[in-house]
Amino acid sequence: MRRIRITAMALFAAFIAIVLTGCGSTQSGTAVAESTAAAPVTVTKTAPAPKPKPSPTPAVTATVTQAQPPVVVVPAPAPPVTVYQQPTTVYQQPTTVYPGTSSADQQVSSDYSTAESVVGWWIPQLSSNTDSASAMAKFRSLQGMSGGYTDVFMVSSNSYSSFRYSGYYVTLIPRTFSTAADANAWCDSEGFATDNCLAKRLSHIDGPDGNTVER
Repeated sequence: MRRIRITAMALFAAFIAIVLTGCGSTQSGTAVAESTAAAPVTVTKTAPAPKPKPSPTPAVTATVTQAQPPVVVVPAPAPPVTVYQQPTTVYQQPTTVYPGTSSADQQVSSDYSTAESVVGWWIPQLSSNTDSASAMAKFRSLQGMSGGYTDVFMVSSNSYSSFRYSGYYVTLIPRTFSTAADANAWCDSEGFATDNCLAKRLSHIDGPDGNTVER
């Protein structure tokens, strides 16, 4: 029993010694410094922030004001105007007015220009006959009258629309008047009988109504 107690005491003493030894090591600053290796130090380098790139300087745009050319205003053309012109009929004297060879037919052909020159005017009508012989007898008597009607002329009623009947040789005198009354007044002044002189107007387009005025 004693032997066992001694052993237990020895073990206890050894434990105390170990504990004291550990405490001494801890309290000695030099011993800890020498026996402990320095811990590695990790250095972290921070990359410098990239410098901002300078903004490009915008190019300066030069504004050039160019003088505008003068504006020429051209007036719009006027709308076309349609002008209606009354057609004119030109009558030419035929070489041969009638196929007949009687004296009256030849006289009508000879007097065609004179007759056309008084178309539209009021003139005195002095006689009308259906046969050539009677027409020429009256015609020559008028030319030989003392009144001096040498300028009488002859027409055919077939040539003018203002005669009511065709087939007549008509003798007239180229005294032109603007009214039928003036033409009839001339007949009165010359002393012609009522049946031998009246106002007449030659026309190629108008009918007989209104173109013959008796005294």
